[in-house]
Amino acid sequence: MVLLYLFIEKYKLSEIQELSRFAEGLEKDIEAVENSVASPLSNGFVEGTNNKLKMVKRTMYDRCSRQLLEAKLMYRPNV
Repeated sequence: MVLLYLFIEKYKLSEIQELSRFAEGLEKDIEAVENSVASPLSNGFVEGTNNKLKMVKRTMYDRCSRQLLEAKLMYRPNV
């Protein structure tokens, strides 16, 4: 965690506005940032599943039934 605080302090004073604002945002939400760094848990699998669902829905452009959408989501060729 020490490196996190050093990063925030260093880049809060940066002349690059994007870095400065990023560091300020980290500092503003420091409790959540600390928890995400310290915890071994992740929601990556859920986010990936949501992304797949949205991608399939976009490619279909509302041209099919719910049954076809469900079939497309259940088909997993990359697993």
